[in-house]
Amino acid sequence: MFSVSSKTAFLFFSLCGLSAVAAQPVDDSALSTSPFTVFHNAGDFFPHAKGNMSAYDLGVEFSGYNSSMKSWLTSIDPAVGATDEQKAEMLLSVAYAKPFDQTDEDMTNDRDELLATVAGNTTALAKRAEVTYRTASTHAVVWSVCSGAMSCIAGYSCTFNTDIGKAPRSKCQAQGGQNCCVSWSSYTVKVGFFQRTWTNCNSEVTDEGMTKASCEGHGSSSQGGDVCLSNRATGCT
Repeated sequence: MFSVSSKTAFLFFSLCGLSAVAAQPVDDSALSTSPFTVFHNAGDFFPHAKGNMSAYDLGVEFSGYNSSMKSWLTSIDPAVGATDEQKAEMLLSVAYAKPFDQTDEDMTNDRDELLATVAGNTTALAKRAEVTYRTASTHAVVWSVCSGAMSCIAGYSCTFNTDIGKAPRSKCQAQGGQNCCVSWSSYTVKVGFFQRTWTNCNSEVTDEGMTKASCEGHGSSSQGGDVCLSNRATGCT
């Protein structure tokens, strides 16, 4: 189902056990494209998984990407991966909107965590009842580059329909070479929590003097929900 052209590049995977090779999509930034969505149910690719794969499900609306990137992102099919590792890397390529990079610590850690979930080697995360706003250096974006896009996606600086109650659960926008994403973990997040997360996270990042950061607003469903500002479509943690 894959083909090659001068305008579009795809991921190629050997069925003979060779390493996966990823080609960067051609830059045709002059050819803009309208927003598009990509959906992947992680459990479909790992039916033998012993852990809960829902954290790796993808429902993303992308905007600001050119036609080459649209063709590439919508062509990735993790089901054709010859191994669980290849499938995981393809899924993460969509989440980060870039070819899997073995030197990217965030991507390799995410792959290892996904594979651990498949194997059932996971540790339950502690529940956080109170509302918290936490910055981190993992899954970070250059804050000054993404701040305008994320404040808009969060509904703070412009009108952006987050379609609460239905897929997708992530919106990512290309900005200055960054994949600027706002994602939320459930359909019960309160609308105002997007703005609150942006306002508090922006203040936290500024106060801490961070140039690259991710930030998560977390509370119970009655208090707001779970919203992440980062470089990937699958949340901060």
